[in-house]
Amino acid sequence: MRNSPYRSGGTSLRDITKRQRALAAVGSALRTRERIMIKDLLVVIDNSTKSDQFLQTALAFAERVGAHAEVAMLSPGPLASARLAPLGALYVPENVLVEEERARLAVVRASIAECTCPVEVYGLHDDVAWIAHDLRLSHPLADLILVGDPDGWEVPWLRQRVLETLLLSTGTPVLVLPAERSLGPVRHAVLGWKPTREANRAVHDLIALAEPGATIELVIVDDDPDAAVRTHAAEAERHLVRHGFKTLLHVSPTGDWSSVGEMLVHHAVKQQADLLVAGGYAHSRVREVILGGVTRTLLGAVRLPVLLSH
Repeated sequence: MRNSPYRSGGTSLRDITKRQRALAAVGSALRTRERIMIKDLLVVIDNSTKSDQFLQTALAFAERVGAHAEVAMLSPGPLASARLAPLGALYVPENVLVEEERARLAVVRASIAECTCPVEVYGLHDDVAWIAHDLRLSHPLADLILVGDPDGWEVPWLRQRVLETLLLSTGTPVLVLPAERSLGPVRHAVLGWKPTREANRAVHDLIALAEPGATIELVIVDDDPDAAVRTHAAEAERHLVRHGFKTLLHVSPTGDWSSVGEMLVHHAVKQQADLLVAGGYAHSRVREVILGGVTRTLLGAVRLPVLLSH
């Protein structure tokens, strides 16, 4: 009997089509991994169960971009006296904390056993005043640092200290992720723009994350931006266009917003952006701590992924 015109060597045209589609999907994933030059992630959590959801979210991102993830679990040691514990936190003896840390590390390792990307998990245990610096020294180089929102930390003030230390001293961009929202392909990003070194750094870090042809919206929050600000924004747009991105420029007055950070978050959510990007600590950290600032707002409770550069 003559072979069917739809078969060749026992393989149907439908099977061939399926294979072609599968190969195309694999090729697309590989191209994404090759284009996004992020291969070394530092994921920071504390030793509470609140971080479980964020950890899965962070590792989903690592799998998508084909990166190696190092998970640093921080366990702050006891203070010299229970009376020194900040914000009324309870004093816990050293030996109890060490046992809790070991048990928690075992749970974390078990929870990521099925992760398909390379993952290492380690713990850091030290005085609260030094643990952020220990982290910086233990992992001085990474392409990106991932941290969850305050709700994923047992001790939110430790998170704040860690974020400030890493952002100001490592030169590595920090990605703050809501617990249940990973960073998917960045096809629309909102960039808070000011003519500062930090904003320039944010542009370069965003280029490494955004999809080819993505729309990048530069937002200037100013009641009356002068010509120099607009000129710098136009230069930033030109630079992004040369990298193949589409750009938009949006100038917004401060209006009734209590902070520029709140306005940027509102605008990014309204535009359904995949990512909000800003330069971190363009003002001195002391000024930000005392007066508040964009960085401190964006490091707080987040409603979408936020990338901060310094």
